[in-house]
Amino acid sequence: MTAIRAFSVVAVLVMTGVIVFGFASGDFTGEGSEILGLAWGKVTLVDLYVGLAIFGIWVAVRERRLVSTAFWWITLVVLGNLAAAVYLAWAAFTSGDVRELTMGSGRAIVSTGRHENR
Repeated sequence: MTAIRAFSVVAVLVMTGVIVFGFASGDFTGEGSEILGLAWGKVTLVDLYVGLAIFGIWVAVRERRLVSTAFWWITLVVLGNLAAAVYLAWAAFTSGDVRELTMGSGRAIVSTGRHENR
C-alpha cells in the first residue's frame, strides 16, 4: 500500500505541475485546436476518454453511492487523469489494504468456486 500511496501522490503532483506549466506557457484554445486537427491528436483524445471510461467503471465498482460515482465521473471528464490520480490517492489513503482499495469497503469479492494459490 505504501508504494501505491506514494505513486498516487507523485502522479497528482506531476499532473498538477504539467497542467500549470501548460496553462502558463501555452495557448489552450489555439494549440488545442491545432492538436485536434491532427490525426494523432484525435487518436490521443479517443485514447484519453476510453481510459477515463475504464477508470470510471472502476470508480463505479468501488463507490456505494450513485452521487459519489456521478461526482467522480464528472470530475474525470473535466480534469482527466488529474482527477484519476486524485481519486487513486484518496482511495489509497482511505483503504486499509489492496482488496479494499480495488473493491471498496463492504464489497464482496465474487467467488468462482476455484481455489487459487498465490
